[in-house]
This record gives sequence, C-alpha cells and structure tokens, in this order.
Amino acid sequence: MSSPPVVATAPGRVNLIGDHTDTTGGLVLPMAVDLATTVTGHRGGTEVVLTSDTEGAEARISLSIADPASVSGWARYVAGVVAELRPGVGFTGQVTTDLPVGAGLSSSAALEVAVALALGFEGDPVELAQLTRRAEQAASGVPCGIMDQLASAAGVA
Repeated sequence: MSSPPVVATAPGRVNLIGDHTDTTGGLVLPMAVDLATTVTGHRGGTEVVLTSDTEGAEARISLSIADPASVSGWARYVAGVVAELRPGVGFTGQVTTDLPVGAGLSSSAALEVAVALALGFEGDPVELAQLTRRAEQAASGVPCGIMDQLASAAGVA
C-alpha cells in the first residue's frame, strides 16, 4: 500500500521596497503573488526524486546529501532542503509551477518551501523560512536574506 498523496504549494512574491537591504537586515515590503510552485507525490523510499514541468533534468537526491552545492541546476535547491531538513523518508513526485525562473518573483524560494512542506516539515512559517533560507545558502553559496523564503512560507495570494 502506498502512502497518501501529498500536495504542497508555495507562492512567489514581489517586493515593493527594500529589495537589496534584505541581506543586511534592512526593512523590506514583500507580498505574495498568485503564481506558485506545487509539489505533488508520495512519501517513501530512500531518496527524493522529483520531475519538473519546466526543467528537463530530474532531481534525484540522497537523504544523506552532504554538499548541496555539488548538485547542478534546479536540483541543488531540492538538495539544500533535503540537507537542512534531513527527512526520515524519501519522496517521489512532480514539481509544477507558473512562476517564471529568473524574473525576480522568488521561484527558488517557492520551490524550497514547497519541497520542505512536501517532505513533511512541521513548524511555523518563520521556522520554515529560516530552514529554507539556510537551504538556499547551502545550495547557492550566496548569503541571501530571509525575505523571499518568508514571503513564500507565510504569504497567501
């Protein structure tokens, strides 16, 4: 018998003011948009395996991933979440999104938040944002602020 289906969605965001002050703890004013990333699938197994409706390569991440930055492409953000969350069980599923990549709408943060929720994250939106911020930093090597992840974790479009 397979596990019950999981559906996890996280919105993108726009920022009205303060975009570049986020990394230094400055004031920002983001809000969720009605574009989002959704992860659907089933928990089980010993790795996280995701396909995407917009990316060609599959993300196949071991639950024991040590260096998310060693993974290429969009899968590195999935690897960052797996490395930070350390779920006890894997996941197999599909990522769908209507967020354009590279358009300043926080597509990576929405992916990270949706993946963390699909993998069974339990906690409040601030804890979720903190975890996914660490995941992005580990995956990208960039010292990002928390605005994008918090807008995706707590925002409602």
